[in-house]
Amino acid sequence: MSSDKSTLRKLLRQRRNAIDAAQQRRAAAELAVQLQSLPVFQQSARIAMYLANDGEIDPADAMKSCWQHIKRDKQPKQFYVPLLPNGHDPSDKTLRFAEITAQTKFANNRFGIAEPVDAPLIDARKLDLVLLPLVGFDIRGNRIGMGGGFYDATFAANRTGNTAPQLVGLAHDCQCVDAITADNWDIAISAVVTDKRIYHCADLSL
Repeated sequence: MSSDKSTLRKLLRQRRNAIDAAQQRRAAAELAVQLQSLPVFQQSARIAMYLANDGEIDPADAMKSCWQHIKRDKQPKQFYVPLLPNGHDPSDKTLRFAEITAQTKFANNRFGIAEPVDAPLIDARKLDLVLLPLVGFDIRGNRIGMGGGFYDATFAANRTGNTAPQLVGLAHDCQCVDAITADNWDIAISAVVTDKRIYHCADLSL
């Protein structure tokens, strides 16, 4: 990883952490509206998202809205969140995905991030849509994550033309930058959804 990318990650984390609680709540509500207008979100039944942490924009409002309308929808949605590898093998960076419902119980992982306990798992390849948290992005679909490489390792097949699942980044609009230099292990994303707009980086006509 270049020092430039490391510096940019630090600056962008500071930028999103400067967003206060009221702004975060407003951004989450606006993100839900943007997501629900996205065709790939509307058409997907198995959706992975994340539990917001470290100033990340929160997708929970979109998930809760779908739960509220589950009896109305012809294709109810199931939501999943990532589980980190157990940490025994430092070379293992493959995420697992656990289903969450309104009744799911959680416990903190080794990074202090909540994860589901005893929840059903799904093979990542069977997901329809994965909503990734971003530290930064550009309009070409290049992204900066937290630097752990977990999403890159889990969805490495997407670099060779496999388009299932679709990968869409979520971020505050202020996390957009002019350009990010992609490393050869970086996975690209099809779109970025923010609280203000949708950036289409590739065809999303599922």
